[in-house]
Amino acid sequence: MSLFEPLPYQEALVDEAAKLGDAALRPQANKVDAEAKFPTEGFAALAKAGFYGLRIPERFGGRGADNRTAVMVIERLARACGSTAMCFKMHCEAVEPLWRMANAEQIEAFVKPVAAGKLLCTTAISESGTGSHTWVMQSFATKSGDGYDLSEVRKGWVTSSGHADLYFAPVLHDKAAGTGNYTAFMIEKAKVDWSIDAPWNGLGMRANASSPMTFKGRVSTKRHRLGEEAGWQKQVFPIFMPFSMLTFAAVYLGIAEGAFEEAIAHVTGRAYGDTGSNLAKLDGIQRYIGEMRLSLDRTRAFLMAVAAQLDDTGAADPRHLIECVCAADETALEVTRIAMNIGGGKSYAGQNSLGRYLRDAQAGSVMAPTDDMVKLRVGRLMVGLPQFGSA
Repeated sequence: MSLFEPLPYQEALVDEAAKLGDAALRPQANKVDAEAKFPTEGFAALAKAGFYGLRIPERFGGRGADNRTAVMVIERLARACGSTAMCFKMHCEAVEPLWRMANAEQIEAFVKPVAAGKLLCTTAISESGTGSHTWVMQSFATKSGDGYDLSEVRKGWVTSSGHADLYFAPVLHDKAAGTGNYTAFMIEKAKVDWSIDAPWNGLGMRANASSPMTFKGRVSTKRHRLGEEAGWQKQVFPIFMPFSMLTFAAVYLGIAEGAFEEAIAHVTGRAYGDTGSNLAKLDGIQRYIGEMRLSLDRTRAFLMAVAAQLDDTGAADPRHLIECVCAADETALEVTRIAMNIGGGKSYAGQNSLGRYLRDAQAGSVMAPTDDMVKLRVGRLMVGLPQFGSA
């Protein structure tokens, strides 16, 4: 068995995701990208197949996938459509703390319906006022009676904005609480006032509807709060962060793999009219292919090792978690660039999907945690400084 093939217990689910990606996501990927249209049909297929509950335990109606399997599933979907995979990744990362921290009411109201494909989730974390410093939030809720009033919750980049039913949103539990005192909520779109504050027109990931949103209304402590008040840093973040980083990396690796597959199809199916020589027989092309494969295998090995550590021990090195995101994104940038060179004029003219893969790959370098921020944090750790701070 190859180092990179799914293990027997993972094989059926990963194969199912690959087939769904090819049948339901790939055919519409270029269209939803061109039109910047949310991939509604793709999500209907994911819901029907039971993938909304990818990590939710079987006792709640989910698929019960471990971290390694979830990474491989998301990576397979990203090969077909980066936008859909990113939206699905955001759904899964919002569901992760939900199913692991839910009380009895939340299990019935949210966890089981999510597993049944009835509720689409997403995260609403980053804010325009703090940029890539996503650990700093200024939005707040005000405690009142048995709940909280959401009067100033403005989030800057909300993937699946307006399309998701549940929004995982950490905010200050009070305006005067001070930085770091964040409380996590599951905001039900149907129970609050909400608005999309600007249209989404990205260079890449054009179908993922990542618009800024504002939420106003009231949430219940028992129904909507995850964990304790001000419990974000100690309770919620340790659950959320590892899965979030792994699945970011999975999306970028899948984009790179998709571009690689398209490049292979191009060089094996293209021949010069005057000589009949196949592009795949050229030494230069073979070197390009080898260079891409080496980069992909190296990144995959790192990502799967980190995912395995999380599954096997319940924890993963925080440095490795952020490093695998940066590694996957840089691999995507490198592979899609080379693939575009191989595709030549056909790629530049938009006669295949390589331009879409190239643009989607750009997201990783600017989405939090940005590549620059990751390298800064790793560098601080290497010289004995805390990864967050200005000293």
